[in-house]
Amino acid sequence: MESPPEGYRRNVGICLINPSKKIFSASRLDIPDSWQMPQGGIDEGEDPRNAAIRELREETGVTSVEVLGEVPYWLTYDFPPDVREKLRHRWGSDWKGQAQKWD
Repeated sequence: MESPPEGYRRNVGICLINPSKKIFSASRLDIPDSWQMPQGGIDEGEDPRNAAIRELREETGVTSVEVLGEVPYWLTYDFPPDVREKLRHRWGSDWKGQAQKWD
């Protein structure tokens, strides 16, 4: 697997689909009227797939899944300047944005 671009936080995202083909999305507690799918950072030395399963369990309580696929490359996005500054204070790092693998 290729590495994500330099300067981007490694992250995973999960599209959770049930047998009725309904997709899970949850309301964010910290941003009113915002929804997102489970996602989170990849720990040092952690494989993206294991990170995805861990994040799914931590954020939803789901412990049994079948992985149907994975995006074969990193998807990146840049943080807006105000968000980047806020995260610099919160995380103590200077990430340009995030590089994500989606399962």
